[in-house]
Amino acid sequence: MEIMKGAEPVFLEGGEKACLLIHGLTGSPSEMDYMAHRMYAAGYTVKAPLLPGHGTSIKELNRTTWHAWVGAVARELCDLKSKHDKVYVAGLSMGGLMTLTMAAIHGPMIEACAVLSAPMKFRPFVARYILPIVGRTPLSRLIGDLPSKSGFDVKEPQGPKHISYGRDSIPAAYSVLELMLIIRKPGFLSRIENPLIIMQSSQDVFIHPNSGRHIYRHVSSSKKELIFLHDCYHTITVDKERDKVADSVIRFFSL
Repeated sequence: MEIMKGAEPVFLEGGEKACLLIHGLTGSPSEMDYMAHRMYAAGYTVKAPLLPGHGTSIKELNRTTWHAWVGAVARELCDLKSKHDKVYVAGLSMGGLMTLTMAAIHGPMIEACAVLSAPMKFRPFVARYILPIVGRTPLSRLIGDLPSKSGFDVKEPQGPKHISYGRDSIPAAYSVLELMLIIRKPGFLSRIENPLIIMQSSQDVFIHPNSGRHIYRHVSSSKKELIFLHDCYHTITVDKERDKVADSVIRFFSL
């Protein structure tokens, strides 16, 4: 299936250190493009893959689950690790859940992680109370997808256009919820010992404000930071504070 223009994977071959960047649900590597170029300028080889079900059609995403995303990210991590001694991982939103999953399962392969706008609990009423019910029924597949509400991902677009479907997949969103509940189970986050920086916007309408605090409290990392942003929305890697996001991640990874 043909990839949407602007949604192609990003690969920048640079220094000996490598960084894997993971985009969010319905999005594409375009939302990690600015971060990728900042990491590359800081001396990293950077890879931002296109996850299964993304960058093609929303119908394809409707048929995709978290198992495929985790498998794809694990393969990319192993590929980078086979070529670089030091590998770092950063993920946005659903990509943040992928990052936590990789750290819990493949922690020794990763030097440090950045978790950006990762949900531990959703904020909207529909996502918190309706999705858990509808998502497990045939109605989820029957409806498939719905138009997204515009204007809540990015407060003020910066740089290249953020390429996404512009529609919300109900089956895929429910699959994200399934993975999120696995990560929230007692003992999962405590397996993470990697250095970890967590960043979240206080103005994010999708992610509950306690998500970052929950991750910070439950990981076993001896080196960890929690940073709240106050002048951007959910997609913090392309919004008004994208420089602060990139600066903070690069600084933390160099500690």
